[in-house]
Parts: sequence; structure tokens; C-alpha cells
Amino acid sequence: MFNDVRAVIFDIDGTLMDSINRIVECIRISCSEVGANVPSGEQSRAVIGLSLGQAIACILPGRDEKDVLKAIEVYKKTYLKLEQDNPTGLFADAYDVLLELKKRGYKIGIATGKSRMGYNRVMSYVEIAPLVDVSSTGDEVRSKPDQQMLNRLSDELRIPPKGCLMVGDSSLDISMGVNAHTRTAGVLTGVHDRNVLMNAGADVVVNSLTELLDYLPGVEDNK
Repeated sequence: MFNDVRAVIFDIDGTLMDSINRIVECIRISCSEVGANVPSGEQSRAVIGLSLGQAIACILPGRDEKDVLKAIEVYKKTYLKLEQDNPTGLFADAYDVLLELKKRGYKIGIATGKSRMGYNRVMSYVEIAPLVDVSSTGDEVRSKPDQQMLNRLSDELRIPPKGCLMVGDSSLDISMGVNAHTRTAGVLTGVHDRNVLMNAGADVVVNSLTELLDYLPGVEDNK
């Protein structure tokens, strides 16, 4: 199915990293700190993948800008403290899958709603950084599902969008890929179920990253 793909671009949260529950917890704490109604887990999960500012604004519609800004700061401090105490880990197969894709000749990209600072912090304590060729973060471009993030990565790799595969756990990831005209694969390790991912336009939905390898046989010419 993906014989023409030369680059595989991954979301982080819920795709490479088992961080969804922690993000939900931090969103709930940040809302509580500004006296807002604490969102349900489903409401919190729905905004994961957006840049932090957009995510909090969506969770706090109609609230004063000061409350939104305060909630953002509470989120950042809370997330950083929790990560310092107990860093979030990659999914068990993430490293091996990325390593195998590199061996098969694929370029590896990261497209994340995290800030560049947050991305760099994560890369400092997980082992996949040497496997990543390019990355783009939520504070550098327009937020998902806008295609700007994937367009930038495609340009940096010098691989046209049709030669890139976007892999993510949420409809935001899949919609971004559709908007950028890349191929798309949903993975059932994070926010959304199979029906939501397929309805967003996923070419395929897999249960795990390991299963994704079945669709990516290798690149003969990666120049």
C-alpha cells in the first residue's frame, strides 16, 4: 500500500509516547486552578495534538484571556514537575520500529503539537533522537490539522508529500495528512478509535507501531 513512501512522520503523544493520561491530568489541574469546570477525560483527549495555547483556549471557551494564560502556565509547570518526578516513557515497540524503518531506508520525521522546548526536553531522555531526521513543533507553525507542519517537513526532506506517510493516533494527525496530501496511518494507542481515524481519512489503521512495519517493506532509492 505504501510502496512509494520514502519518509515516515510520527506524532509523539499517544503515537510514540504513552503520555495521554498525563496530558489529561495536567489539563484538568490547569482548569481547576483557574476556577473553571474540570473537563471530562473525553473533552481533554479531544484537544490533544493542538498547540498548547489552542488546546487550553478550546477547553476554556469564553473565559477571560488572563484565565487562559494562567491555565497555560499552570499546565506547563505541572507537566514539567510530573515529568521530572516520573518521565513518560515511549511505547515498548517505538524504538525498535523506528530503528527498523531506518534500516529499511526511510527518513524519519516528527510532527508534534509540543513546543520546541518540550520536544527538546523529551528528546533529552528518550533514545530515539539519533533516529530522527527532521522535526516540527506546535509553536513554530500553525496548529494541526493545518498542513503547514507537514509541508515544512516535506520541504526539509526534499520528498514530495505523496512520498511521506503521516502516522498518528488522533483525527487531527490524520486530517493534517489529508490536508497536506500525504499518505496517512492511524494507530490505536492513543486518543481515537478505528472509526474516528478512518472517518478522518486514514489510509490504514493499525493496532500498534509494530503492525505498521507490515505496510512498509523498504526504500530502494532514498536519495
